[in-house]
Amino acid sequence: MKNQSTRSLILLSLVFFSWGVLTSANSILVPHFQALFSLTYQQSMLVQLAFYIAPFTVSIPTSICMAKRGYKFSLGGALGLTVMGCLSLYTTLSVLSFTGALVSVFVVAMGVAALQVVANPYVTITGESHAATRRLTIASTLNSTGTTLGPVLLAIAMVTVGVANIYLLLALVIATIALLIYRSALVDVTPKQQMKVSAHLGNLAKQPQFLFGALMIFTYVGVEVAVGTVTISYLSDSNIAGLSAATATTLMSLYWAGSLVGRMAYSWLANRYQPLRTLLFGALCAMSLIVFAMCSGSFSGGIALVMVGLCNSFMYPIIFSRAIENLGESTAAASAILIMCGIGGGVVPMLQASTIASLGVVYSYVVPMFGYMAIAGFAWLSSSSMTREMTQA
Repeated sequence: MKNQSTRSLILLSLVFFSWGVLTSANSILVPHFQALFSLTYQQSMLVQLAFYIAPFTVSIPTSICMAKRGYKFSLGGALGLTVMGCLSLYTTLSVLSFTGALVSVFVVAMGVAALQVVANPYVTITGESHAATRRLTIASTLNSTGTTLGPVLLAIAMVTVGVANIYLLLALVIATIALLIYRSALVDVTPKQQMKVSAHLGNLAKQPQFLFGALMIFTYVGVEVAVGTVTISYLSDSNIAGLSAATATTLMSLYWAGSLVGRMAYSWLANRYQPLRTLLFGALCAMSLIVFAMCSGSFSGGIALVMVGLCNSFMYPIIFSRAIENLGESTAAASAILIMCGIGGGVVPMLQASTIASLGVVYSYVVPMFGYMAIAGFAWLSSSSMTREMTQA
């Protein structure tokens, strides 16, 4: 039984790793598309919009599929969709079709979003219940590892085999993972009752902490992706940091590595510090680093922006857990809605890109600065609210 649980964890961790690579690699596509298709900043951000609108379209259908056909079938379908998107992106990049590439990015993103909906709960049930948190932590660490390696893989591809070919390789790797899962004895689960989000919307609409939490998930994913995308332009701009595109892309892997290191450190320190105060500290640090980068407009400012990744590492789980706190039977519906709020990863980068024409790359960071300011406000108000509740109790 223990060996089977270990094998299942390894297979599911590979799924986590693969979508980590695809997510961070997508940010690298923005400057690549800008150069390849001679796009403006705003046009190039359509890549991020296409990627992050996908969770809004696929999360609920995936949960319905899980209820009707089970977790294993749904996971296989999500992997198949991801493979199809990677193959399509390989083809459209090879023939230099921007419209086709955007559609392909959207298909890849649908697959990634579906993987998140299925794999997160799946990894918690493939073994003993008391070790569920540990399994999810291990899988999430592999996800962060993939997020860190994604920019490195594309940086290497840019100067060797080409970006299109790396997506062909990713398609083959993910197809292999799908085949291994199909042939494995991975436990299947079919929920007894289908989740109906509509039945819980009325209750969720009355929960302020959920509504604000959903807005902060939207904001957090947006600013994380915006900084991770535009900073490549900051680093490679000859008037700012002046690095080559390949060097800037490689350096950005440290931005995502910060999330990996910070997540591991936070898992060790979480019990020592109040989560919302930690969130407040992280948001204030991110704001300070961005302000320095705007004032500096140099290589050191670029390093400050890379360090924002460390501040991001623990924000998502803190906001997410606060948003679904004490929701009872509406928790599952709330989780699906929060995943859809990842659409912020397409909206906020587009908003920052629209300011570049008037403010320039350096001062466009006022957009994520205000985003982190909102997160800091949420953390402070939520912490104050919890303190009052504990005092009254």
